[in-house]
Amino acid sequence: MNTHRFRWVTPASCFCLSVFLVSLSLGWLLPAEYGNENGPIEWLQVVVLGVVTLVSISALFQTGLSPARRQLFAWTAILWLLNIARELSWGRVFYPNGTGGFLRLKDIWFGPYVYPTIAVILITALGYFFAKGLHRELLLWLKQGILPALDFIILIIAAVTADIIEHHSGNLLGAKIELFEELGELAAYFAILCFMINVVLNKQFRNNQPLYVFRRRGM
Repeated sequence: MNTHRFRWVTPASCFCLSVFLVSLSLGWLLPAEYGNENGPIEWLQVVVLGVVTLVSISALFQTGLSPARRQLFAWTAILWLLNIARELSWGRVFYPNGTGGFLRLKDIWFGPYVYPTIAVILITALGYFFAKGLHRELLLWLKQGILPALDFIILIIAAVTADIIEHHSGNLLGAKIELFEELGELAAYFAILCFMINVVLNKQFRNNQPLYVFRRRGM
């Protein structure tokens, strides 16, 4: 492994680790209903993803990044916006059914248009991704760039933990299954936030940008 390509300790990464550890312990103290759909944890997830989106878009104004790298990082904003929509159940959370739940998507006026719209957005985004050569930039970044290793590891652990809690925990967590699942997702989203803060805003991760430009021009 080429260890000089990885950064482990950054302020954002330390914050990410702190959030992950707090999330593991906080679930035992919070009421189970905090993990319900449209609950406080879900709305905090939306806020975190919103900040991730802003950080991604801010890449367009980072002159220390190559133009292709700016486009690549800004492009990910599409993914975070789709995740925000998913966390809000594609708008269902704004339509309570009066019995403590929410209307089914097909019963909402815009319901039939949701998945076709998502398909159009994804096809358009992928078309732009390949047309602009961002797939080559992504491979170049993964192959030669400096990466925030701790953020990525926490993201994987948090995402896997949330999936295990949701599908394979049985009744071990009792009424707090949804709460711990949402806390796991929250930790994963914070990991994404810290990852993007590092690669977009932290100068430690762009010290070889001139080399990228040099190679891309074939000089």
